[in-house]
Amino acid sequence: MNAGVNMGDIIFQVFSLGVPIFFIAILLLFWRSSKKKKEQLNVMKKGWTRYRKK
Repeated sequence: MNAGVNMGDIIFQVFSLGVPIFFIAILLLFWRSSKKKKEQLNVMKKGWTRYRKK
């Protein structure tokens, strides 16, 4: 038996842990940016209706 650490195993573990973490981070960033865009659009819409009523 080989007691040493295999480089292929290390690379596989980094990818198998890194890929899901990467996708979760991308989803969180996308969700946060879309939430901020919605808030900005709501603020713009409120401001626009305020100016239109005058």
